[in-house]
Amino acid sequence: MHAIADLCRGILLSLMVVQLILPISPSKAEIYRWQDKDGHRHFSDSPPPNAPIEHRSIPEREPHAAPPETHSDQTPAPGAERPSDQAALQGGLLWRISQGSAAPSYLLGTIHSADPRVVRLRPAVAQALDQSERFIMEMVPDPAAMAELAMRMLITDGRDLEALLGTTLYDQVKKAMGDYGMPEAAVRNMKPWAVMAMLSTPKPSADPILDLVLYQRAATAGKPAAGLETAGEQLAVFDGLPLPDQIELLKLTMAQLTDLPRFFDRLIDAYASDDLRGIADLNEANRRQNDSETVRRFSRRLIDDRNHLMLARMTPYLRQGKSFVAVGALHLSGPNGLLQLLQENGYTVKSIR
Repeated sequence: MHAIADLCRGILLSLMVVQLILPISPSKAEIYRWQDKDGHRHFSDSPPPNAPIEHRSIPEREPHAAPPETHSDQTPAPGAERPSDQAALQGGLLWRISQGSAAPSYLLGTIHSADPRVVRLRPAVAQALDQSERFIMEMVPDPAAMAELAMRMLITDGRDLEALLGTTLYDQVKKAMGDYGMPEAAVRNMKPWAVMAMLSTPKPSADPILDLVLYQRAATAGKPAAGLETAGEQLAVFDGLPLPDQIELLKLTMAQLTDLPRFFDRLIDAYASDDLRGIADLNEANRRQNDSETVRRFSRRLIDDRNHLMLARMTPYLRQGKSFVAVGALHLSGPNGLLQLLQENGYTVKSIR
């Protein structure tokens, strides 16, 4: 039982970390896009009152389909960076978000790591969190989420991992997971995505990752916390993958095992240097090195598609003001990143360093 509890904890952390490593969407919730009287477009979970709905739900895209429609008034020339892309690449990981008369809020890009270089909060981050009235993160950790994770990561159709992978690949996976302290009895019943998620991260640590450090600091100060996604929605990112995709991503992870420690170290160095562009560049280089249709499809589901739901869920907190929002750093930059989407919806974003 103790080993299973440790396994659940490790996989939960892996689900969070992998968002900065592998380049889908949540469960198919209804997402409404609408325009207010001032011309700003919004995303929300429910139909807007007295406003015409431009778009209902965010559909899955075919592999070669165009990205979701953007809403800026001017379309950049092919290959050109949008103004907010340029701002994001010149800025750091902490951003001041403001609109109208509401008190400003803060958006922090995190890396889901327990490395001392990461969890030692910069003064600007600590001050922004301490001045805020509420803390918003991707998913609030709780026992119910752990229980759901424990159920969803296991194969339940009578087969086992060796039957899904074949003996040769399974033996390689078994050895790699043994290096992570996972007994074969646990590995044999894990789904391919769960193994992939764990092997795509540094070895588990007993220390809290940055997101939990922020959460604990907010809780100690008596600040209410809320999540932008549910455990089910985050698990759907992986558990909703077709089995062939899960196996292909696991094979890719196995092929990279010897290179991953150096990649993790470079990623953490970039984060400790408050270098959002460095993180984006590392991710893009990794994506190019491992380019395939499966990886591209997974990346869209993991990052771009979720950004729209995150924007919809964080908007009410931004309207209240004095909110501190923490999400994985890769959700910030890019043409479909949160900084871009926030600007398209009338918010002013400013890097705080």
